Amino acid sequence: MSRELRGRVWRSVLALLGLAVLIVLVRRAGARQVWDTLAGVRPAWLVLWLSVEAVIFLGFALRWRMLLRSLGADVPLRRLMGVRVAGLAVGTLTPGAKLGGEPLRAYLIARDGVPGGPAIASVAVDRALELVANLVFAVAYCALFALRDRATAGRALVVVLLSGAAFAGATVLLVRRLRRGRSIVPTRLRAVLDRLGASEDAIGRTDEALRDLLFARPRMLAGALAASLVLNATILAEYGVLFIAFGIWPTLPDLAGALLGVGLAHALPIPASLGALEGAQAAVFGLADDDPRLAVVAATVARVRDLGWTIPGVLYLAVAALRRRAPARVEPG
Repeated sequence: MSRELRGRVWRSVLALLGLAVLIVLVRRAGARQVWDTLAGVRPAWLVLWLSVEAVIFLGFALRWRMLLRSLGADVPLRRLMGVRVAGLAVGTLTPGAKLGGEPLRAYLIARDGVPGGPAIASVAVDRALELVANLVFAVAYCALFALRDRATAGRALVVVLLSGAAFAGATVLLVRRLRRGRSIVPTRLRAVLDRLGASEDAIGRTDEALRDLLFARPRMLAGALAASLVLNATILAEYGVLFIAFGIWPTLPDLAGALLGVGLAHALPIPASLGALEGAQAAVFGLADDDPRLAVVAATVARVRDLGWTIPGVLYLAVAALRRRAPARVEPG
């Protein structure tokens, strides 16, 4: 069996598992009750949710713009918002644990005229700041969810701490290499990157841009990290609004559990988190929960929210592609 075929089989199995989990949850909650919940969506709260989403997208773009400006590159905010949304969409639809959109982000702004080194470095640091904030909040979510289910929160905390340790180890290693004047790319990998089109000069410029961001601008970096923490708090509020739109007023432990499930699902390299989003919500809340309807709504909220981040990005890429293919207008002489 080829690797591509194995990947398709794996994704199909996960999709079927996710569907099976939802069927079990719907049966336990009562199909009629679940239908009434979904049919009773409150449009006003959905509009508020979309407004909160727009604020989050704006915050992502502003953080990225802060990094780019510190490297001497200035990209219009509207363009950064579009590219950020496009990166989120590609990261959702391709395998890679939400990392697939990062090369696209660097490529799109480099195509706009940003030098390759600053483009790559800004995306890398932007993503690292996001991961740091995610880890901080993941620990907080585990603590909050422990008020509801200590055993499940404890298991999730083990995964979070192991992920944090791996991320911290890799970060320390890369920072040490940069401090010593070495490249983040080991010599043995240079030939591979060269075949992919990454020249020695491009790698060197990326290293210099990373040194500039990490060592020469501590205040800017601290401000960007603070912005990341505020954005994560806004995402928590976003989830609360979306739950209310589906007729459930969640507690903080409920929101923490939902976000833990989303984090676990997105950590898997599965395109669009097929089956994983729904399965993770069921695993976190538990099939034996006193209110299985909550797990159903949590899975629905996670899927709606993912679509809310993906559809705009796909549309942005489609419109951008059409504009580039459109023939140039010839003015009459």
